[in-house]
Amino acid sequence: MPDLPIVRATQVHGNTVVRVNETPRAGSVRDAGNCDVLATDLSGVALAVQTADCVPIVLAGDRSIAVVHAGWRGSAQNAAAAGVAALAQLHEHPSSLRAWLGPSIRACCYEVGGEVAARFAGEFARRSCASRFVLDLPAVNRAQLAEAGVPAESISAHPACTRCGGEKFASCAAGTRCDGAHAAR
Repeated sequence: MPDLPIVRATQVHGNTVVRVNETPRAGSVRDAGNCDVLATDLSGVALAVQTADCVPIVLAGDRSIAVVHAGWRGSAQNAAAAGVAALAQLHEHPSSLRAWLGPSIRACCYEVGGEVAARFAGEFARRSCASRFVLDLPAVNRAQLAEAGVPAESISAHPACTRCGGEKFASCAAGTRCDGAHAAR
């Protein structure tokens, strides 16, 4: 649809929500400003976030949608739940939502410092064999969505890692191949 207007976020790695209440001019691209979550109940409007290694999340209800940009900083601020709350304000019950997590960096490749790992201690951050910390960012967001009321069976995730999953991903490291240990749960 070449005339479909697009509303995009100027991402700031947080959990700020912008609700799109007006349909932009056909074929236009509008910047919603500094935010990491966009939500609307308008039909005929595309919402966009951009990611390289961060987790892109699409939330769909019966009458509204939201998109979320969730890097480690946004995940530490529960951006995924902010998306669910935005749809609740549009009269969507969390238990009726469907969520899709797009390609992102996985624990197989996502090394973080101790300070970041401490924010996600437990099942999401662990020491690697090389005594570094790795973070499972998709698992963090899946858990946050479930805690916000989205049924686990309504959450799906793309299995690819954006670093070792091949040249089609922006952060692909040349010559690396994933061993599959991070496959989606």
